[in-house]
Amino acid sequence: MAPSPMSSPPSTSDTKNLAIAIGISLAILLGFQYFYEAPRERARLAEMAQKREAQAVAKAQTAPGAQPTANLETTKGVSTPVDRSQALALSQRIPIEANSVSGSISTLGARFDDLVLRRYRETIKKDSKAITLLHPQGTADGYYGFFGFTTTDPIAGTLPGPNTVWTAASDENLTPTTPVILTYDNGQGLKFERTIKIDGDYLFTITDRVTNTGASPVTLQAYGALRRHAKPKEAPNGINHEGMVGVFDGKLKLMDYKKLEKGEALQQSATGGWLGITDKFWLSALIPDQKTKLVGAYKVTQLPNEEVFETSFIAAPDSLGIGQTISNTHYLYAGAKRVSELRSVGAQLGLARFEDAVDWGMFWFLTKPFYAMLMFFNGLVGNNIGIAILMVTVVIKIVTFPLVYTSYKSFAKLRDLAPKMAEIKERFAADVQRQQQETMKLYQSEKINPVAGCIPALLQMPIFFALFKVLSISLELRHAPFYGWIPDLSAKDPTTIFNLFGLLPFDPTALPLIGTFLAIGAWPILYGISFWLLQKMQPTATDPMQAQIFALMPWIFVFVFAGFGSGLVIYYTWSNLLTIVQQYVIAKRSGTSNPIDEFFGKFGKKTVT
Repeated sequence: MAPSPMSSPPSTSDTKNLAIAIGISLAILLGFQYFYEAPRERARLAEMAQKREAQAVAKAQTAPGAQPTANLETTKGVSTPVDRSQALALSQRIPIEANSVSGSISTLGARFDDLVLRRYRETIKKDSKAITLLHPQGTADGYYGFFGFTTTDPIAGTLPGPNTVWTAASDENLTPTTPVILTYDNGQGLKFERTIKIDGDYLFTITDRVTNTGASPVTLQAYGALRRHAKPKEAPNGINHEGMVGVFDGKLKLMDYKKLEKGEALQQSATGGWLGITDKFWLSALIPDQKTKLVGAYKVTQLPNEEVFETSFIAAPDSLGIGQTISNTHYLYAGAKRVSELRSVGAQLGLARFEDAVDWGMFWFLTKPFYAMLMFFNGLVGNNIGIAILMVTVVIKIVTFPLVYTSYKSFAKLRDLAPKMAEIKERFAADVQRQQQETMKLYQSEKINPVAGCIPALLQMPIFFALFKVLSISLELRHAPFYGWIPDLSAKDPTTIFNLFGLLPFDPTALPLIGTFLAIGAWPILYGISFWLLQKMQPTATDPMQAQIFALMPWIFVFVFAGFGSGLVIYYTWSNLLTIVQQYVIAKRSGTSNPIDEFFGKFGKKTVT
């Protein structure tokens, strides 16, 4: 019986028409999203912002007991940002001079609003400025921390907050050997003395002593807050968490800027812990005394001209009798997310999971050991993180070799059966059920389990993602050079094929609109070639559409990987090459065919005339 036209295999023209239809459908979906859904979403967010702004104004004067962060004096929107130097000049300042940081503390609110990370630069250029982490309010990048007190007791008078003017006890700078002392008298019986210390790196110690010289006892609550008046300039990459981070009673709580803008917030009771704001490589964190009962919070305040992201804590009430003095100590960490430094501070202060300010991801149980291995090899080769990446990849390949061996043996057998499977598909093109039956008979006769090759590959996926995560979060890759043309392993390959990798005197990536798509460097191209070679070691798809898609994948990934950091691309390229070597060795030992021998075999044959 002649095969039915409805069940015949797709022709080349059908395949092309299907691809065109898919492309048109994607264009329609993207156009609908961009021209219709996106404006609606922006309008909805603007409406929500107006509502939250009204709610924030209404709550500004509420009692602290009702809302743990309402006691913090609300900030006002800035109509026109001022220059950083102008903002710094608006208050008296106490200079900071330490090994890792410099800057100043404002006597207005005793704010930590001017902090420069001396060991890190904005770019790899020699004249590049050091990273500025904290900025004073009023600038376009306002970002600062402060500590203060609140009370529900009306007789306490005015308490120190973000807008209190403190008095410096001396003209000394804040250094690791010279702490500074600030004082404030509220004129109603309460005297405050604040001692600020800094260690050799990024940890500030803030000790407050409060004396009651009045005629009545009072109840005070200490608090700390970090405020950020603008999101980071760099768009989030979706790989590393940026935004609010903290640990409350041993539980990690994350919230990114997008969730806060959508109206989400956090209010969490705990004993001790820590909370802060994290960027990809930098962290500012409030660290209360670990025996203090507190309520921590994440929130955003929508103002007419800006949005203010805030993380804060408020401690439990503390009674202060007549003539008594109370003292409390809190900490501020403001600096780099170098894991060794975070672990040191965590051990020093007894903090739970302080190193988890680094985003280890869902496979943290693999990411952390891989990071430790990377740092071990980095130290072994004299702080060459690029070579360390190659060494870690070799170790992983050796450890996972049994899985690769099982997987590739199965794939190799399937590859050798590809012609027979194609023949079955051609013979029974009109009967899909018969195709499946004949294919299963072939598997049984050849003693092949088609799923056997997939399971080991699936088991390797967590390792794949964990290594990807390690190379994305490691501060050690930032501005670390590699051999050849790579000056920064955390940045994308600086070359592009469209100017012959720098031989032609123009930069195609500077072209408007299309420049971004022309940044195809040498390492992404090498990755695409390695991916193509690796594909040749795998069974060929019998379905024409699948075969075409698989054939395009290496070159699609060239464009995808062009925007990745060079360290990641080098790792994946090297990993592909090692996998090709592994699979070649396995093929030779098991006696199965492989495309490498087939390729060179063509050159060894004599041409028959």
